[in-house]
Amino acid sequence: MELKLNTLGKVKTIEISGKFDIESTEEFESIFAKVIEPNPSIVAIDMGKLDYIDSSGIGSLIKSLNLLKSKKGKLILFGMKPMIQNVFKLAKLDMFFEILNPSDFHSKYANEDDSDIDDLLRKS
Repeated sequence: MELKLNTLGKVKTIEISGKFDIESTEEFESIFAKVIEPNPSIVAIDMGKLDYIDSSGIGSLIKSLNLLKSKKGKLILFGMKPMIQNVFKLAKLDMFFEILNPSDFHSKYANEDDSDIDDLLRKS
């Protein structure tokens, strides 16, 4: 798994590439905790380059959702490949997560103020 952090206006984004499985949950949760440290109101997970997710990856996303909700924040998942989106629908997780396609996400949340925050990764 590879993680890339960005800021899109007031939205912090985490792009996940590759496989999100038991071997990568600890890294994801550590990065997620750093992203929400300054209390962003909205965090988005870009899943466009995610090829595989297992139950531990889904569990990590649920844990992140609950953590952000406890801080009165909002978690958005966007760009899921159809195969992964079907897993979320079958497990009825689409009732808990806000899941958007990339164009809907960008039209709703994007603005000109993009700045890279990959330095968070270097601090870990």
